[in-house]
This record gives sequence, C-alpha cells and structure tokens, in this order.
Amino acid sequence: MTTDQLDRAVREALKDWHPEGPSGPVGVADRVMRRRRRRNAARALGTALGLAGICVGTVFANGPGGGEARPAGPPSQKSKLAWRATLPGKAWDACTLGSGAVYCQGPRYDAVGVDARTGKVEWTRKSKGDATGASPAAVLPGVRDGVLYTFAEHAPRTSDTGTDLVALDTGSHRELWRHEMADSHRDRIAAMLFGDKVLANSPSFRSVKALDAKSGKELWQHRWKNADCDRAVIAGVPYLPCSPAGKGAAKESSLVRLDPDTGRPQTVATVRANTAYLGTDGDAVLLAAPGGGRESFTKKDMSGKGSIDLVRVDTSSGKVSRHPVKGFPGYVVADGVILAQGNSSVSAYRAADGKRLWTRQHGLELRMEAAPAGSPKMSELVSPPVVDLEHRVAYLMSPAGQLVGLDLGSGAVRWKATVDLGEVPIQEGVAPELMFDGSHLVGQSGDQLFRIKPVLPGAGS
Repeated sequence: MTTDQLDRAVREALKDWHPEGPSGPVGVADRVMRRRRRRNAARALGTALGLAGICVGTVFANGPGGGEARPAGPPSQKSKLAWRATLPGKAWDACTLGSGAVYCQGPRYDAVGVDARTGKVEWTRKSKGDATGASPAAVLPGVRDGVLYTFAEHAPRTSDTGTDLVALDTGSHRELWRHEMADSHRDRIAAMLFGDKVLANSPSFRSVKALDAKSGKELWQHRWKNADCDRAVIAGVPYLPCSPAGKGAAKESSLVRLDPDTGRPQTVATVRANTAYLGTDGDAVLLAAPGGGRESFTKKDMSGKGSIDLVRVDTSSGKVSRHPVKGFPGYVVADGVILAQGNSSVSAYRAADGKRLWTRQHGLELRMEAAPAGSPKMSELVSPPVVDLEHRVAYLMSPAGQLVGLDLGSGAVRWKATVDLGEVPIQEGVAPELMFDGSHLVGQSGDQLFRIKPVLPGAGS
C-alpha cells in the first residue's frame, strides 16, 4: 500500500467516522489530507486515524501476552543539552545525519548544513522556486561517502514544478548531479540508497532506475504494471513489495527482488491478498494483510477494529508465514520488535509472530488547534519512535520539546526530559522529527533544532 492508497483509505475512514453517529464532521477528511508535511506513509495513516480517536496498532482485546507495561523503577530525568539552534526560515520538512553534521531540507532551502558539535549553521542552499508547488520531503534519502542526497524543484516557478533528486558534495557544497522523478512526492520510496547505488523513481510512473551514487549515471531500469510497489533494501539488495492496483489486476501481492547489478526481477513470494509494507526484520520483509482469508482491506481494518495478518516473507527461502494480529501493526521495526503508535499510546509487537508485548501511554502533552465551526479540534502529533539499540530504548518527542524514552522490552519509562524550544506554533498533521546518532538525540520541530544526550538510569554521565 503506497501513499496514494493510504490517502484514499484515510479519506474514506474519516468520512464515515464520528464518535456519536455514522457520518463524519464536514470537511475533516480534506482538512487532514491538505497537510502534506508528513514524515512517511505510515505517519499519514497514523495521523488521520489518531485524530479520529483511533490508536493505530493498539490491541483493544485482552488476551495472553498483553497487558500494560509495568514500571521498572523511577525514570531518569538527567540529560546534557549540547546545543539548540534556530534554522533559517520557519518551515522545515526533513533532516538527516551525516558525519559530524545535520542536514535539513525545507520549502525555502534545498539543503542546510549544521555542525553537529556546535549547532552552527555552516552553509545553505536556497531553493530556486517559491516551493509552493512541491510536496514537502517526508524523509531525505541520506548521506553517504561525502554526498548528501536531497530534493529540489525540477521546474521552479511553473505550474508543474516536479521534483529532482539532487546529489551535493558535503565538502564543497557543489551539485554533482540531478535526476528527474515522475512527480512531486518526496517520501521514503522516492529514493533509497543501496550499496554504491541509488534506487530512484524515474520520470515515468510505475518504474524505478538504479543510478550510480557518485555520478548519477543510469545503470538499469525496471518497469511494472497493475501494481503499486513500495521499496525495501536488505543487505544491499533492493526489493519491491507490490500490491495489486488497477482494473483487471489479480488480487495477489508479490515480493520482487531486483538484481543489484542488472535490475533483473525475481519473484520471491506471492500473497493472495492486498498487502501493506511494514518494514524489515533481518532477512524478512514484513507486510500487513487482511485477516480471515480476505483479499482486501476494509474500513474496519483501517480503523484498528478489524482483523489483520502480520505476513513474514523470508527473502532467502521465499517462505511465507501469516500471524493474526488485533489492530493495525506499526511501521517502525527495531531488533525484532514492531512499534506502533496512536496519538497517546505506543504498542510493541514481536516481529516473529505478531504477539503483543506491551502497550502504554507515552505521557507527552499534545496541544489542540482551533478548528472551523462544525469540525473537530485536531491535536499535534508525536514523532515516530527512534531506537537506541545498545540500550534498547525507544524515544519519542512532542512538537513543544517534551521527550520520553521507553524500554523496548517492557514499555517502562526509562527517561524523560524537556527542551525549551520557545514559542512553537500548533500545527495539525505535522510531526516533529527525532534522530539518534549513537549517543545523542537530534530533534527538529519547526525552525528549532537541538542535540541532547539522555542519561539513563544507572548509566552515569
């Protein structure tokens, strides 16, 4: 299930939802979908359903293996704030970490470089357009071998701006190459690094190109029909988790492996149903599929009240296993755990079989934005979880700078802190961004960027 599919599903779910009646508040779907500043397709789904009072991925039924997380002692409130900086411009869409630097992209800037040690903005690259026609970046492709991969308008100040993938030298800030993509979507699947290559959307729909990461030279292209395909990379090999789309398409999803050197496709496995990509766990690709042998998702499934199967596809053997899960499993996978979140809670599922491990309220305060008459108020969003694998802690952040660290195994609160970000405006449908560089958290909310080191219980300084 891709971004467009999720948009359609969310619209339908919201049009039918109301806490006291069968029909939704006028215009709520359009209000949610107008906001394009979302971190990824998973956040789009979680955003809309969370605003409707539905916790994505939370298990509502009691049963073995469930239960609320139990605290393992008082959480630490110690931390060391390295710096806080104000970025140029008010709106920022995505950031990524490089060697000793933080890079961000927004409507007015294709890229800015910030010294990770001091928080000083070292260089900027302004957008050549007014940035009103392009979708904001949900995620930047990343940094590798001294090259930053970001996005820019293809045809600035025109009615159809489009989007280019742009490679910038992080030392000289010189543009190395650029590649035109099919549309203005700048989400996770627009461009992904694998090995010494980039898998990028091509100028035509339902096709991808492999580009040399240094030169931008096209190495191969792969096209497909009657399917919407996500992207995944495992051990330097690209995969396409594809779900049927279009008239006459068979109700069968497939996982396709693309040869890294030639692009030759190989079907690893098929699933007789529509599927949604969740993530990877080791050599396995994780998908969500309708439960009960059904072929298509329903509105009930998308609301978290239906039956969903967690589908594991072993990319080595092609073996497919299905495990019933109550609720809609989440999209952040770390160390064998799937993390799912609504706007007030976080749940963890075992990636091996979908068993719920814990559910708890994250405790972050979310403000409400005033809404037009006849429409519900909408709250802010928390960041997607980011995980410190060494200490097995999942961190989340509110737009106002509140931070919490949850134990990955039990859900217990291990750390809490607040960074003073000044006056942060309330924005519906906009999540802050949190990153982890191995020892510090780097957070971005609006034009505020900061770096902080959590001091966990018993960890000392």
